[in-house]
Amino acid sequence: SSLRLLLFYAACLLAAQAGAVRVGVAACDITPDVEKYDVPMAGYGARGGRPSTGVHDPISAKVLYFEDGDTRMALVTTDLRSVTPDLKNQIIAKAKGSGLTRENLLVCASHNHSGPSLYAEKFWQRQFGGYEPGLVELMAAEIADAIGRARASMFEARIGTSERMLDGFTRNRRWGYEQAARETAGETPATHPRLWVLRIDDSSGSPRAIVVNFATHPTILGADNFEISAEWPGVLQRRLEKSFGNAIALYTNGAEGDQSPAGAQGDDAFARMEDFGARLAEQAAELVRSIETVAETSISIHHYDAPLGEPTFSEASKKGPYAFMEPMAMEVLPRHAEIQVMRISDAAFVALPGEPICEVGLAAEAAVRDAGIPEPITVGLANDYVGYILNAREYAHGGYEVDQRSYYGPTLGERIATFAAETVSR
Repeated sequence: SSLRLLLFYAACLLAAQAGAVRVGVAACDITPDVEKYDVPMAGYGARGGRPSTGVHDPISAKVLYFEDGDTRMALVTTDLRSVTPDLKNQIIAKAKGSGLTRENLLVCASHNHSGPSLYAEKFWQRQFGGYEPGLVELMAAEIADAIGRARASMFEARIGTSERMLDGFTRNRRWGYEQAARETAGETPATHPRLWVLRIDDSSGSPRAIVVNFATHPTILGADNFEISAEWPGVLQRRLEKSFGNAIALYTNGAEGDQSPAGAQGDDAFARMEDFGARLAEQAAELVRSIETVAETSISIHHYDAPLGEPTFSEASKKGPYAFMEPMAMEVLPRHAEIQVMRISDAAFVALPGEPICEVGLAAEAAVRDAGIPEPITVGLANDYVGYILNAREYAHGGYEVDQRSYYGPTLGERIATFAAETVSR
């Protein structure tokens, strides 16, 4: 009986150690005031830097804040084209007392092509229009405030995940480059339309946060659209929040570098955007309802400023429309890739600072799995932007992603996958 008592106390001690992680969640509106500011839109160089003419639907940022003993970390998702170190650093500076640093704050973008441009560097401004520092300060302040609200409303969390494949929702947009040669070589178009959902409940079992990861471009609205919109990821999040009244929905993009949306129906681009987001939300809602959450979990965050070296450009890029900007690019392109692995129980966000193509995302996940994490999920457009991240085979096929948006040579994809695995042990 004394042995039984000892075992009982040991079990209680283990349960206390594995106890529920505390989580806080909050949202904020980061829609720019197009009356007050000239707001250039990021995503399409064809807009020529002309400012937005209005707002179709609001853009948001969402915060998921985690605490477990001394470990703190946060995921911030945004309805932006990409994230700048400037924005991230301002969030950290304004979120005083939050315990958040470059290492444990993950800020990512949906890759929205109908949101504001945030780039201080002339290289990016030549493509997306001017820089309005006041806008970035306002966004950072709103996000820092949301971090404070998330921390103030923490609860003991129950966590679970699920996924399914959604054929017909994406297509490989690079398949047309050298298609005959690809077919002769026995290649097939790479797609991996995995819809992955993380559900976070409070102790009563009520959903409080839903994170969705699905890899494809938010490019249903084209370069002719000058109205601010969160595009289909905004529709997805709003629909989910309507379905689960007390929950905040967050969206993370994946290895979307060569993935475009497919199958959207409607008479105009806004109708097609609504259709695509709504159908994705239906699929995600089914997954949310199927998840059984558990309290016993653990968290950790790993960070690596991986060495990229000097930028190198493809031969075709030297003859392309951005050739004259190469000196500007050399001045501002990062020499390091900020990589994070944010682990939540058996799952982990593998955060990469650019646009990995499908095969690079899968390679990074395989490398992280080999490093001991069972359920890695690629998150692109995280913390910074290094351009498209391709593997050697795709780099050799050329095309827009290689010749106008790839800055570190043919081996970048393989290197990034290796860096992701190395990040886990840091």
